[in-house]
Amino acid sequence: MKSTIVITDPGIDDMIALVLLHKLNSGNVCLIPTFGNATEQVTVQNVKECISFVSPSWQWMHGSSVPLNGHLEHPWPDYFHGPDGVWGVHPSVDISMMKPLHVFPNYTQVISLATVTDVNKLNAIHKIQQITLMGGAFTVKGNETEFAETNFAFDPDAAHVFFQQVSHGRVQVVPLDVTRKVTWTFDQVQAVPETNAINIWLKKLLVTWFKNYTHEREKQFCLHDPLAVYLSYFPDVAKWYTSGVRIVTKGKKRGASVFCKENYPCAIAFDLNDPQMISEHIYSLIFLGNQL
Repeated sequence: MKSTIVITDPGIDDMIALVLLHKLNSGNVCLIPTFGNATEQVTVQNVKECISFVSPSWQWMHGSSVPLNGHLEHPWPDYFHGPDGVWGVHPSVDISMMKPLHVFPNYTQVISLATVTDVNKLNAIHKIQQITLMGGAFTVKGNETEFAETNFAFDPDAAHVFFQQVSHGRVQVVPLDVTRKVTWTFDQVQAVPETNAINIWLKKLLVTWFKNYTHEREKQFCLHDPLAVYLSYFPDVAKWYTSGVRIVTKGKKRGASVFCKENYPCAIAFDLNDPQMISEHIYSLIFLGNQL
């Protein structure tokens, strides 16, 4: 299996994505918690809890605490994730002895579920063969602003630098255009079988989200980050458009992602063959223990 670095800011859908990765990948994994859905201090704690509870062989190292320009431009999305990223639903684990790595491992695959800030740091050190980014909104409205998706909006300058400078490997972009098509309903969440500790934890986390979130933007639970992980392993279920990407860095559209002929060609997921099948397969992999 692939040795994988995951840049993440858990975050509820990040937690779902990390459990999915645990089901799909028996290889080496290093998590890099960064700012985004909460402060880096909070996401570090959530990552350590996830590793201890879900996959103790995984490693971790500190990520960035601020954007490339040093200035946070948006409030933390407490309305979606709660002030601690997980609406107070924490597994009961001891993380006091968990120590971070201090050097990026030279792994072949990177999955970014957060800002692109640390992707640039990695890409400057190692020649990464495959990079999957959850981010962007090309033909739909953003979720942080009308124009920008959250991961790119929280550090537009880093995203701009990445797409301008990347020059090798396969770069997959998984934007809101497709992640909003893969969802779970409250009824599906309630039907999660409480057959093991991870199921019980995730079910409580999701039920708490449904009860606390206002549902003004999303009526169902969108599998934003889980879909990015899923497409890293099952790319054939998506329809990909090849294009360079440019990030707007000035004006009211700051953070917006647009197609660009000049930059390095990326594979952008613009549609899915069967969104319901993908939703059900992710559910099955995580909660029912079913494999391929």
